[in-house]
Amino acid sequence: MGIYNLYILVFKMEEIFMDYKNLIRKVKSVRDYKNVTVNHEILYELKLFYKNEKKLIDNIELEVFVKSKDDIYEQLKGLAGYKEKMIEAPHYLIVLSEDKDHYIENTGYIFENVMLKAYELGVGSCWITFKDGDAIKKKLMINSDKKLTAIIALGYDDNKSKVVYENVSDYNPSKANIKKVEDNTSDRLGVEDIVFIKEWGKRATVDELTSRGILDGFYYGRLAPSTLNRQPWRFIVDDEVVVLAIRKDDYINSYEDKIDSGIVMLYFESIIDNTLFDVTWNLGKPEKVYNVPDDFLIVGYCNI
Repeated sequence: MGIYNLYILVFKMEEIFMDYKNLIRKVKSVRDYKNVTVNHEILYELKLFYKNEKKLIDNIELEVFVKSKDDIYEQLKGLAGYKEKMIEAPHYLIVLSEDKDHYIENTGYIFENVMLKAYELGVGSCWITFKDGDAIKKKLMINSDKKLTAIIALGYDDNKSKVVYENVSDYNPSKANIKKVEDNTSDRLGVEDIVFIKEWGKRATVDELTSRGILDGFYYGRLAPSTLNRQPWRFIVDDEVVVLAIRKDDYINSYEDKIDSGIVMLYFESIIDNTLFDVTWNLGKPEKVYNVPDDFLIVGYCNI
C-alpha cells in the first residue's frame, strides 16, 4: 500500500470519530487571526477531508484553492467582507462550483463541515461575504466557467473574537443558557421555537421529540450559524418525515439563504447520523402541502 493510500485509510478511520456535538458547542467564527501560517500537514488534511467527506449532492464538480494573504487580502478590499470590510487572514479557501441545481446549498453543507474539521485541528475560520463572484474571479485572475460560491478565511485565532456558543447544557435542551452570538443581540431560539409537529404552528415539545429519539438533531441544529444570526430555520416533523423551511427576509439575498440552508442541513444530519442512523436530505418540496406562510420557503426534507 502506498503512503498516500495509507494516509487516506488512517484519515477515514479518524473521520468516523469526529465529535460533532462537542465541535458544534465550541466552534467560533474567527475574525482576528495571528500572523502565523498554518502547518502544511493541516492544510493537506483539510484538503483530503473536503475530497473524501460526505456531500449534500455527489455529482457537482468543485474547484478549491488555498491562497495566501498576499494573494487575496489587498486584492479583495472593497469587493468582499461584511459591508465590504475584508477580513485579514494568513490563508483563504476559494471555492468554485459547477452551476447545477442546489449548488450553493451544496457548498454551504460541505464547507461548513470543513470549517468544523479545521476547528477540531486547532484552526479558526470564517465565511466571507461577497456580492459579485465574477468580479472577484476577474480580480484574482481565475479562469474558470464555474461559479464562485465561497471565500473562507483560515488561520490561528488571535483570541479577540467572542465564543459563538457558550454554556450549552445537555440537561435543558429547549432553553439552554447560551451566550449571545457574536455581533448580535438576540439569544438562540429554543427547540420548541423552531420545530412543529404535523402542521405549521403546532409547536413540538421536548418530550415528544425525545420520545422519537430526534431531539438532539434539532437541539444542535439550532446552533447553526446564519447570516446576521437571524436563525431563519423551522422544521416540521410529520411521522417519518422532517421538513425544513427557511424564512425569506428582504435584507438577505438568495445566495445567503442557500448557504444557511446547507449549513443547517449539515448540523441536523451529522447529529442524527452519529446518534441514530444515516439521513439523506432531498432538496425541494415534499408532495404533502404544509401551508407554510408566504415569508417561509420549504427547501428540503428527509426521512427519519
